[in-house]
Formats: sequence, C-alpha cells, structure tokens
Amino acid sequence: MIASLPMYWQRETAQHWALFWDAVQQRLPHLPPLTTPDALPEDWYAHWMAPDLILSHTCGLPFRDRLRDRVTYVATFDYALPDTPPGYYHSVVLARRGETRDQGDLRLAFNQPDSQSGWGSTRARGFAGYLETGAHRKSVSAVIDGRADVAYVDAVTWRILCLLDPTIAEALQVIDRSTPTAGLALITAIGNDPAPLHDALAAALDDIPAETRTAMGGPVGLTRISNADYLAVPIPSPPPQTRAIA
Repeated sequence: MIASLPMYWQRETAQHWALFWDAVQQRLPHLPPLTTPDALPEDWYAHWMAPDLILSHTCGLPFRDRLRDRVTYVATFDYALPDTPPGYYHSVVLARRGETRDQGDLRLAFNQPDSQSGWGSTRARGFAGYLETGAHRKSVSAVIDGRADVAYVDAVTWRILCLLDPTIAEALQVIDRSTPTAGLALITAIGNDPAPLHDALAAALDDIPAETRTAMGGPVGLTRISNADYLAVPIPSPPPQTRAIA
C-alpha cells in the first residue's frame, strides 16, 4: 500500500504533515507511512493510478482529464480562502512589486502544463514568453529574479510561501486572481471504500493543533465536491512549445 499528500508539502513543513498523518493512522492503523514528494516516481500518473494507492492528493486538472475514471474520489480540504466557496481555490497573479506592463509584454512562469492553478487558470492567454519551472515555488523565484514577469500561483501555496519567507510578499504584489475552481482532490484506488478515509481525515483535522493546520496551508475542514463541478472546468490548450524562455 502507498499513500502521499504531496501537493502542499514543503520541506520546512514536513513535520506538520507527518503529525497530521499520525493522527489519521490512529484511526486507521493499517495505513502505510506517507511517501515524501522527493520519493515519488517521476511519472506521477503511475503513482496516482497504482492499484495499491490508499490516498493521494491531485490537482483538479489531472483529476478531470486523465484520472476521473481511474481513481475514486475521497474528499477535498477546505482552506477557507476569502471570497471562495468551501473546498474551492483560486490562483493569485503575481508580479514584481511596483511594476506595471501590458499583458502582451509579459513573460509567464508556470509550474507545469497539467496544473490547474499554474497553467489552466491562465486560460491560455497570450504571453510574450513562457518558462516551465516545475514548481510554484520556482515560478515565484523566477518572477523575483527577473526571468519571468508574472506567475499564476495557487492561493494556498502563496499563503504557505509567505508564511515561510515574508520577504517574498515584500518582493511581489498580487495584481489579480483567477476564477475559483474545485480544489485539490483527495483520491484512492478504484475498489477502495472512501468513507473510512474521509472520516479519519476529518477527525485528524479536528485533533491536530492550530499551528499545524496553519503550516499545512490552513485547512479548516473537509468537504465533498461533485464530479460535475470538477468536470465543468474546460481542459486548457497546452503551452506553446516554441516560445520557451531560457
């Protein structure tokens, strides 16, 4: 059996995710240890679709595109983002503080093409250049150091990064936000009963200290979102492959 919760895991907050998982395992002692993000296979889809997957976290875009008929939905964390429905999230659009430029002159840093928050939320708008970074945190760095001018970053990740390093918020400004969409889906393999997992996750959130929830991005509870709400969001066009920036 395998389990992972990789999507908001940062190296500085690993102990908090481990504490949360300990609380889950107190209710379901047969669950395996969490696989850390750096120990996941390069092919995340193979991990997500593994027949022995007990639990994982996936972005809304992979869930509605390749995973929807190949995994079982469990639940969605509710992060209580402002002006956002329970269980939903949005992206903040980041630029260097004090800079204003026309849309067509902006170079975009995005984490990966199958990310709803980093790429799908841009709605494939035209940009002057594109840099695939591999992680939201790297997209933030690319904007700060001038390799890109703008990045769409999941608001929960932005919350975590500002908590870990306040100088990030001093260097960047939020110039816009995307339309909210269904948040990151918690999934298990087809054939697994999601109900015990749901109940254990919800109870663990109630048990862990507030500072642990804050370090995890601030989940305040667990909710369920219909497949129809996930599938209502269009699949975006892929990023241009001929306009990448160094």
